[in-house]
Amino acid sequence: MNEQVQKRPTGMTILLVMSLINAIFWIVGSFSLYVTTPAMTRAVENGQIEQFLAPYASMLDETQMEDMMTGFRFMAQIDAKYWLFKLFLFVGSLFGVIKMFKGDKRGLHIYAISQILMLINSSVYFYPKQPQSAFVSDLLLTIIFILLYYLYFKRMEMSNDTTQSPNLP
Repeated sequence: MNEQVQKRPTGMTILLVMSLINAIFWIVGSFSLYVTTPAMTRAVENGQIEQFLAPYASMLDETQMEDMMTGFRFMAQIDAKYWLFKLFLFVGSLFGVIKMFKGDKRGLHIYAISQILMLINSSVYFYPKQPQSAFVSDLLLTIIFILLYYLYFKRMEMSNDTTQSPNLP
């Protein structure tokens, strides 16, 4: 198994590190948003967000203030369950990435399932509430990463097959 890790191409290591950082970032972010969403929703509904932002109004122009309010209103529409599901799915994704770091192909399956379930989760809770959906870009990014990881493991299998079987004339 150590040979597989040593043979890992630099590009694959970079992809794995990017996935690792992304998973950790979203685990922390999803947890934070899961915990704060109910309070933010109440603050938006009660008009407390405007009061909170009032001291900063002098630093921002009217368009920036309205953009911030639009963002808060949008975030208040998202069910807290979305963030909880996202948290668990990113834990799964992180677990898959760690297994792939170790050269374990099962990590690819765990990662792929987690990513696909994230798209489904977002399709239920997030994308319908967006004026412009990010579904296509998220889908393309998911496909690209899964495909690149798949090709890496396929390449590793092929190189293992050629080193294990003798060349026949």
